[in-house]
Amino acid sequence: MSNTENGFIWRSQSAFVIVAVGATLSLNDFLTFPVLAGQNGGGAFLLLYLLFLFVLGLPLLMVELMLGRLTRSDPSSCLRTLSEQYRASVYWKLAGLGSMFAAFLIVSTFSVIAGWSLAYAVRSLAGVFDGATLESARLLFEELTIDSERMALWHTLFVIILVSISAQPIKQGVERIMLVLVPAMMFLLVIGLILALTSSSFVDSIRYILYTDFSAIDSHTPILALQRAFYTLALGIGVMIAFGRYLPGGVSIGYSAALVITVDLLFSIFTGLSINALMLSAGHEPGTDSQFAFRIMPVILSHFSSGGIYSMLFFLLMTIAALTTSIALLEAPITYFQRKCKVSRLKAAVLLGLGVWLFGLGVVLAHSVWNGEGFTVALFFGDQAVRLVNNAGFHDVLVFMSSHLVQPLVALFICLFVAWKIPREISHKEFALSRNYIYEIWNYLIRYIVPVLLLIVILAAFGLI
Repeated sequence: MSNTENGFIWRSQSAFVIVAVGATLSLNDFLTFPVLAGQNGGGAFLLLYLLFLFVLGLPLLMVELMLGRLTRSDPSSCLRTLSEQYRASVYWKLAGLGSMFAAFLIVSTFSVIAGWSLAYAVRSLAGVFDGATLESARLLFEELTIDSERMALWHTLFVIILVSISAQPIKQGVERIMLVLVPAMMFLLVIGLILALTSSSFVDSIRYILYTDFSAIDSHTPILALQRAFYTLALGIGVMIAFGRYLPGGVSIGYSAALVITVDLLFSIFTGLSINALMLSAGHEPGTDSQFAFRIMPVILSHFSSGGIYSMLFFLLMTIAALTTSIALLEAPITYFQRKCKVSRLKAAVLLGLGVWLFGLGVVLAHSVWNGEGFTVALFFGDQAVRLVNNAGFHDVLVFMSSHLVQPLVALFICLFVAWKIPREISHKEFALSRNYIYEIWNYLIRYIVPVLLLIVILAAFGLI
């Protein structure tokens, strides 16, 4: 079944872990996690989050890595091949197609926000934010988001960078650039931690994120922790199947998956400590929306000596996080197009990049020309209509369709396929776990617990719980 690109295999387990971590370190690590933890019980939220990481995230991550290594192919071909081999319905392959469609839509939204980060990195270096106030920073951001031509320029620049990397053979492109960018993010995070340590509110940040406050927990807190545990690992969008196809045969899937989760968790915590310390020291309450970093962080960092440099490094870190995630998300669609359309990797990357650019333009216009104009997406059952999206912007439609609808559904179908269609001896052999009881725990989770948790994620996305 070997179908890897020119027989390529990750050079080592460490290289794979670094590449996989690059896929999980998304913009959400900067924009939502620090506040989610602080506003929902701090250490209590972290405990719930950690529980779901290992009850939901770890078993699913192992599933996707196993599927990739087992077939050495893209998600759609992987599920089609295994369906034929184990006499299951060929329609299981639709889950693979859905995962790549969701990945494509997510990149289209990421590219616009990454364009903002890229623009702010350049502006910070040029000293635009020196002496900025909250009001002037707000006006500068509004000027950017209502200027569709300027936003389109930065969005286009990011897509060009993304395609130029993704079009390279995976050894020279994805592996090499990830092994540079992920350590670069770690280095920038260390700089952020040092800067946060010099602030007056680092201890307050520790209390905000790590101290347990059970009074801040309500019935919705476990759902928030569950959603965060699911989305942070790039599950259900074909990334880990695509990366698993290049995983060496002798490498432990379970140990590798646990390493990825551990590094992602530590990165999220340290990022949260740094950002919240800076926010609290300036007297600002951390916010959860995707725009607070652009409206507030330049002002906070401008008060430090060499603040323009620190601001540039912060937005460079955000740009790199968006880039590594986008590179990972495009890997499966690129390999699929290569196989399906019998084209070179360069042509597949350019075609997908063009699609990302076009959909991204829709997101750009949603923030400017189309602002205030909503879209409605509904399912009709006879005379009855169920509105999935009601009068929402184009950006919100893409986010709902990809992250809230397709991604968890794909993860559920993949979970059920592995749990009930693939023989136990196949997964048992592929995992090669040192203790049989560990395999039995994984098998029980993937059959009975993980599907229920994924159903909760889906219901929560529809606002039903």
